[in-house]
Amino acid sequence: MGISYRYMRISRLVLAVAVSMVFGFSAAHTVSAQSPGDESITLSPVNSKYKIDAGDTVEDTLTIVNDGKVAYDFIVYSRPYSVTNEQYEPNFTDTPKNADAYGWVRFPKTKFRIEAGKSMEVPYTVSVPKQAAPGGHYGVIFAETQPPENQGGGNSVVRKKRVGSILYATVNGQYTTSGEVTSTSIPFWQLQPPLHADSTVKNTGNSDFTNDITYTVKDVFGNVKYKEVKQYTVLPQTTRAFSLEWKDASWFGLYNVELEQTVLDKKKAVSGYVLILPRYIPILLIVFVLIGGGYAWFRRKNTHTKKK
Repeated sequence: MGISYRYMRISRLVLAVAVSMVFGFSAAHTVSAQSPGDESITLSPVNSKYKIDAGDTVEDTLTIVNDGKVAYDFIVYSRPYSVTNEQYEPNFTDTPKNADAYGWVRFPKTKFRIEAGKSMEVPYTVSVPKQAAPGGHYGVIFAETQPPENQGGGNSVVRKKRVGSILYATVNGQYTTSGEVTSTSIPFWQLQPPLHADSTVKNTGNSDFTNDITYTVKDVFGNVKYKEVKQYTVLPQTTRAFSLEWKDASWFGLYNVELEQTVLDKKKAVSGYVLILPRYIPILLIVFVLIGGGYAWFRRKNTHTKKK
């Protein structure tokens, strides 16, 4: 009885420490959200696509919306647009050969003032040089708020906000459009929501194309729990990684995930089961099994000792 009682006390202590460690390490960090300021600027469209001949000019407009509480001045300007990795982090400074469309943009004027709660159209033209190579060319148009003239002096910090609209210009002629889905992944064991699936697409041509993705999550009975349809642009000579997520998945559950992609009229569909199971559940099961096995061993040993 003494050995059994001591073992039970030790087992309870081990279990309590294991549970406290698991829940302690899995606790979520709380992040306080910052409240928005009185100054706000939005822009539409977020991108514009043109198919145009070399030497031609197209006229277009951007809509700037002041959905904040104060009036402000803003300027517009163009910059190069490219990406630096598979996650498509934007690069607005480097100038690869096809990031030259920013130099084709002209504005009648570049500085404006907009009142609170108002919208405004900003005209611009895209003039393609006669010697422009066929295929894709890219740039971005920015709208950026400007501080009042009485700010910025001394040691004060001047805050500016800017929004951008990407230009996708395809110059007509003989160019290559080619690419494929290079990988897909639907991990079976996922520790917590969001439930995710991953894919990469490679563009081997010299013009952009779109990757149409349908991401569907079903329960084990075939009922659709979530469906998302998205379209992503893939730039020439790049590989783009995609991560599709369902943030409202249960912390424990079994789902069937379907991922269908269309690249240049070629469809690729994959599916697989996903088990969402926190890591601490297997740990607790192992702890319980060890405690139960140890307790059974001590009971048998204690019973054998008494018989002697």
